[in-house]
Amino acid sequence: MRYVDFEGDRYDVSALEGDQVVSAIERACESDSRAALRLVAEYSAYWWSQGLQDEAAAAAERVLSILGRTVPVGLDEEYLLAVLHGAGSAEQEQLELAQHIVLATTGPFRYSVTILLWGLVFGPFESAAVVEEVLARNEDGDAWTRAAVELCRGYPGLTAATPGDAAQALRTALGRFRMLDDRWGMFLALTALRNIVDEPVDIISEALELAEKLRADDESGLLLCQRGELYRHQGDLDAAGEDFSWALALAEHADLAETAAAAHIGLARVARGSGDLLTAREHLAIVLSRDAEELEDARYEALHELNLLINSQASA
Repeated sequence: MRYVDFEGDRYDVSALEGDQVVSAIERACESDSRAALRLVAEYSAYWWSQGLQDEAAAAAERVLSILGRTVPVGLDEEYLLAVLHGAGSAEQEQLELAQHIVLATTGPFRYSVTILLWGLVFGPFESAAVVEEVLARNEDGDAWTRAAVELCRGYPGLTAATPGDAAQALRTALGRFRMLDDRWGMFLALTALRNIVDEPVDIISEALELAEKLRADDESGLLLCQRGELYRHQGDLDAAGEDFSWALALAEHADLAETAAAAHIGLARVARGSGDLLTAREHLAIVLSRDAEELEDARYEALHELNLLINSQASA
């Protein structure tokens, strides 16, 4: 069990859930910023395991707004974790402080989740040499940390690994996360792996099963569109149509405009491939009727598909 003390109370972090931790952090922010920062760090693993990135970001932003550019003595890694969670709204000086903490740390991180969050948030902006150095000093950690290190080693753009080495690292991470029953870790490994293997349909299908269990509608929709496109290229228009239709239903339910647009374009391509040019036009018209600024890339794709459709009609 992990405890955080403030105002004479002892909080068993492992026993806190949802609103309880939000309330505890709010109370701590009012009287004890060190305790609030420790709560954010201690609760990081739970937020990760539940896919509660928005909740983590809100809590971190609240604490960082109080701390500003002051790193409490002895809480360097806790401050780093808060910045990693709240990176989207952190001040430039806070981001620089967090980067300095990483570079000044000579041993492994104390919190298992730090290495993975750092790799995903800061890793893409660091040199491959720096990333490998940080990973190397954390590779002897617990089972979860070792899985996270392998995930980072294979994650696109983080290291100088060859596609073959990256695939091997991701498969190792996947196996380790499976043993730990960490669904988010498995999901990240699968979604990274799908981009570097020659035949990704089975990997995408497994990732989809996990996304459903994690109730990750946005990720599910994007994966369905990708698998649908693979089926279309393979000539299986029925399977492609099912995936795009499923993606569209998810997107409309969750109000995901970009995913809905991708699904409409996919369905238009399937309809064109089946010779149903009227239905193809209807799907493209829906995309082109949407806000131009919000869906600029999708509108470009829809216009390109419309041009192909016009050429198909002209040559018919």
